[in-house]
Amino acid sequence: MYRLQFYLIYFSLIFLGSIETLQKAKDNGDTYIVKEEKFLKDIKQSTEPASLTTTSSPGNSNIVNLDDMVSTCNTSFSIPMQYYVKFNKTGELPDLVDKTGMCFIRCVFEKSGFIENWKLNAEKIRANIWPAMGDTIEVCEKEEAKEKNACVRTYAIAKCLTLRSLVDARNNPV
Repeated sequence: MYRLQFYLIYFSLIFLGSIETLQKAKDNGDTYIVKEEKFLKDIKQSTEPASLTTTSSPGNSNIVNLDDMVSTCNTSFSIPMQYYVKFNKTGELPDLVDKTGMCFIRCVFEKSGFIENWKLNAEKIRANIWPAMGDTIEVCEKEEAKEKNACVRTYAIAKCLTLRSLVDARNNPV
């Protein structure tokens, strides 16, 4: 009797655990499948200082709606919202083996017009990211110039811009 109850409880726990596992993405470098609604909800709930929300204004054609870019690129290159938030806070993606995050950043940079043919659009970057100071645009544009993988190269450029923006923000608070 007790043995039967034990097996029943044991298999119930295994079954419930397997259902929960199926509902969560594996954190092993595999590409994550994130539903767009959940991703957009996570963006709206995010209270990070590096806000993703930039609304376009009719008077300034350099302002980009980053929410739209993130949503569009997430349909092709799905990454967890935490990856993007971490990148905005540290300049690093948590997973560099899987190139999906790098391709997501490339997509955002290309669709927003921040970069075209490996040339950075200084006005758009200054209007949307951080007012890049000094030689930031010129230095970052040259990052990984010999890299053949476009996602890796764009990631290096975006990382350079983000790190320099973070340093500028610490040294010159608004």
